[in-house]
Amino acid sequence: MTEARALVVTFLESDQWTAAEKWVIRWQFGLLGDFQEALSEAIKRADDSNLARLEFGFPEQVAGFTAWSRGDLGTRLRNAGLEI
Repeated sequence: MTEARALVVTFLESDQWTAAEKWVIRWQFGLLGDFQEALSEAIKRADDSNLARLEFGFPEQVAGFTAWSRGDLGTRLRNAGLEI
């Protein structure tokens, strides 16, 4: 296992990060399955109205995306040592 992959696994196994935040890590490192990858595309393309609709079915994924795109999740992950 490469050092970078081992670090990602450490983050994914940690209790420090929420399920939504771990979803973003998987998304950013290309570790999502086909459905989740398609869902990430839909979430990225959605306007606020459709994002609210997607949130009913996929609350963790939308929360993670929102923390990444509109919040400070990227900064927090980088500060924790993840090169993202």
